[in-house]
Amino acid sequence: MVLRFLVHTLRVGLLTVFLGLLSPWPVGALAGPAVLPEVVVSASRVEQAQSEALLVVDVINRDQIDQFGASNLAEFLDTVTGVNLSRLYGRFGVDASLDIGYMGESGAQNVLVLIDGQRVNGLDQSSVLFSQIPLSSVRRIEIRKANGGALYGDRAQGGVVNIITRDDAAKEVGLSLGSFGTRKLDAYVGFKGDGLQGSVALMSARADGFRQHSTADQQSAQLKLSTRGDWGRLGFFANAFEETAQMPSYLSPAEFASNHRAIGAYPTESDRTGGSAGLRYERYLSEGSVFSFDLTHRRSHDKTYSTIHNERLALSPEFRSTVGAWDWLLGLELSDASANTDAGKQVAQRSDALYAQATWLLSPDFTLEVSARTQRARSDFQATAAQAISAASTRQSALSMAGRYAIGKDTTLRLGALSGFRFPNADELYYFDQSTYELLTINPSVKPMGSQEVSVQIEHAFASGKVDMHYRNIRSSDEIGYQYDCGTVAGTAASCNINLYDTRRQVLSLAGRWLVGPALAVNASLDLVRAAIDSGDNLGRRMPLTPRRVARVSAAQTLSAYTLIASASYRSAMVQATDQSASYPLIPGRTVVDLGLTRKLSKTWALSAWLRNAFDKRYYDYAQYDGLYPADARGFFLSLKAAL
Repeated sequence: MVLRFLVHTLRVGLLTVFLGLLSPWPVGALAGPAVLPEVVVSASRVEQAQSEALLVVDVINRDQIDQFGASNLAEFLDTVTGVNLSRLYGRFGVDASLDIGYMGESGAQNVLVLIDGQRVNGLDQSSVLFSQIPLSSVRRIEIRKANGGALYGDRAQGGVVNIITRDDAAKEVGLSLGSFGTRKLDAYVGFKGDGLQGSVALMSARADGFRQHSTADQQSAQLKLSTRGDWGRLGFFANAFEETAQMPSYLSPAEFASNHRAIGAYPTESDRTGGSAGLRYERYLSEGSVFSFDLTHRRSHDKTYSTIHNERLALSPEFRSTVGAWDWLLGLELSDASANTDAGKQVAQRSDALYAQATWLLSPDFTLEVSARTQRARSDFQATAAQAISAASTRQSALSMAGRYAIGKDTTLRLGALSGFRFPNADELYYFDQSTYELLTINPSVKPMGSQEVSVQIEHAFASGKVDMHYRNIRSSDEIGYQYDCGTVAGTAASCNINLYDTRRQVLSLAGRWLVGPALAVNASLDLVRAAIDSGDNLGRRMPLTPRRVARVSAAQTLSAYTLIASASYRSAMVQATDQSASYPLIPGRTVVDLGLTRKLSKTWALSAWLRNAFDKRYYDYAQYDGLYPADARGFFLSLKAAL
């Protein structure tokens, strides 16, 4: 069955990419990274050449970030093969859901997001706020498109996004203006002195929003300092953010057809603030041996329907060494996290994990890597301040093997057999009132979710570009999801989250990058997806929020001092969220085209202009119970940047 799927999808995929290159679409260079950095860290937690990584890691580099002119990180991630992004409230990414590996509606809970290697996912079900660090501070974004459970633990089943921040001495300022009252100011100041280097980055952004009642305001700041000596290297960071947003709620299909800018049935507002601070110490003990530790404290407050306080303190010592032909990595992760509400809900979780990795260069052409983790989580629960505290403890383990084989000078084969897990988050551990969503009591029956994955990638480089094929086969057990009717609890009709079913996903991604002459760069990619429920009453049905096909085509043409850019993104129809029985109409497929132009005005100044959704496509990427969340209409955005 797997072989038939590979043969069929490869034939269809190559034909689609070929036709896409011949089509009259305007295309742009931003559908995938055209030039990869020399070093990545997300594949194996250690620095290595990207070409030597044993698992698939895509990179969005600083040049792309500058060229794309986006307002936040979420827009960049939406250009990557194998990644699916659903926006609820516009381009600022308010409540956007990130999915790697087409995990569907649980995607946001199965993607681990890191900033400089430190996790930012909260203990509850809230989405990651991509506005929490200034865009100007980002050096590159690494996307590990493989199960990361053995190295990274909880929530890394779909993949890992690692946002690497800058440490250079540049000085830059940027201003952006655009449709729907959009305005954004970025600034970055780096410095290097005798024994000390650091940077300060700031961002302030605001938009009135395409829809009524959809104003968003985002502020963030980051400070980095580091020093080194014979005793090692010590680094410090701190950041803070604030996001206030109006949320216009969903529309019915009739309302969407009549006026897709209107306010929905239950508009509300959110106020999110937070920050983090941390230390990193690193010391080279001897040739080939390094000791390091990270100490991080992170806090956030989310006030929407109620106020949720997330807090996490983490300590992560790590030791790396080379013994003979083996490179060893051994680490601990100790954390104390909580997710509490003003109404009395108290969830505290203490987690301790031990992980190890061994990498062996078997021959000049073949490298083998084995990773293992064991992690225990103890959670204390309290539904209200008046109720007694209850507790539960669970332990999960993960084991992964990966290999890289150089078939020839320009062709590389990567293979992986990977496993991972996800603990229930704080919002999934309760029964709650079907009507008011008031918490009732602890739901002790929710078990951790587990997954196993087989990953295969073939990559071939040639003089004018690169092509690759990446196949993922993911089998998940005890997938956690929402269930409306969970019986009667304390005399009240209750809803809850339960282990709904097992699932299976097969994803074939095809991608190519070409230089067509000295001034034209073309990228094209295609994802072919089979995501199905693998047990229970809905056996064989499609997973909600998983398209069957996603295609991206882009190109950049340089003309003297100008670069013309265009990109087209196609996504096929999807089942609505929580609609396992496919009772509601599908979310329609859509094709969105963006057009851009950049110009270097001088050695100091650069200008970029973008026409988003150029053909004014009326569409939505998220719906639940026939409640639709409209995407933005056509908009024009202009950015001016100065390197001082």
